[in-house]
Amino acid sequence: MEYSRLDASIQLREGLPVSDSYLIAVLGALLLPSIWSAGFSLMVLRLGEPARAATWPVYVARIRMLNLLAVPAWWAIADALFESVPAKSWLSAWPQTVILILPLSVGVTTARLLTALMGRRIDELHWTTGDLLNFALWSTLASTFPLLVFASGIDALDEWRFSGFLLGLFWITAAGFIARFSIVGLRFAAGFKPRLVKSGELYKRAFALAERMGVPLLGVFVVPAGPGRSINAHAGPGFVGMTDTCVHRLRGALLDFVIAHELVHSQRRDGRNHLRIAAAVYCSMGALTLTLTRLHGIWQAPVKYCVILIPMLVFYFLSQQCELAADRAAVEFTGEPETAIKSLAALNYWSGGPEEREDLSEFFASHPSFSRRIDAIARMGEVPVERVNKILEQFRDEADGAQSASQ
Repeated sequence: MEYSRLDASIQLREGLPVSDSYLIAVLGALLLPSIWSAGFSLMVLRLGEPARAATWPVYVARIRMLNLLAVPAWWAIADALFESVPAKSWLSAWPQTVILILPLSVGVTTARLLTALMGRRIDELHWTTGDLLNFALWSTLASTFPLLVFASGIDALDEWRFSGFLLGLFWITAAGFIARFSIVGLRFAAGFKPRLVKSGELYKRAFALAERMGVPLLGVFVVPAGPGRSINAHAGPGFVGMTDTCVHRLRGALLDFVIAHELVHSQRRDGRNHLRIAAAVYCSMGALTLTLTRLHGIWQAPVKYCVILIPMLVFYFLSQQCELAADRAAVEFTGEPETAIKSLAALNYWSGGPEEREDLSEFFASHPSFSRRIDAIARMGEVPVERVNKILEQFRDEADGAQSASQ
């Protein structure tokens, strides 16, 4: 049989040749992320000025969720099409790893750049286009890219050959290193350039609280907020730190709660433990696929979704639980649940975060929504709902007044 007849005989249900179908799929991987990013951007532009700032973080969370869900979908589609490609097709000249990784990585990077450009317009940030492109690239390298590399490793394991096993193990290990390195790069792209301090309110309060809590503390750092005017706090083994915007916005007992929260993270080494658990779950899912290599057809897509999504959901679930536990421990130490509520309200207000997430994007967030954290603290501290609402209303009035006075 001639090659042209063979190629023409391999059809998908829609009646398209496999090579043409794959070209359509590649275009989908390149364009769909930008389409949903542009769609949410157009939706937010139709809103009035006050509603834009409040709604945009919710849309950003949904865009991020769709970008993550696109990984297993693209993996299933790419593998199904690639397995049907004739030996002499133009697709066979490309390594399967390149075909799996490149299109969606480029598409998601473009979508993240569009999202960042819209965020700059809404939040009036001082990012340059080069800064936003750098941030979009590192964001993809820290999430989408390593997930696709991990998927390539799973595909190599499916071959049930020793060489395939070694290659799969290499790609899975590489995915972990790429993710870890890229997270550091992403932080620097966002302006995360910590500097140790030896004086100031943050330094004095952090060491005083660490001594009272019995937490070993080696140093305190301040992070310049940079063009994004980030307001956040961080912790590592023996270290705590905050952006200078956070230190400026929080004073006294409000600052103490955030410091105590981060000291709990430092003492428990939550960051390292999360990474170890995530690595263990991903490796477990990789090992599980060795027993599922004979699955074909309708079972391929569900299996691929489970291999990618289960570790992510486990990681985000544990991360949220650790945040709630750190809130609880900080409130137990300070004994001031109302102060904790005000402190979280300040962080959420000045960072422009959403108060709640009412969709699946809550499952793909490293921190619980503001409303969940407030509800947990109120229940623990036995603060009535009416009192919580009054505290939040008073804070918003004071913050709006302070913001109006500064403009």
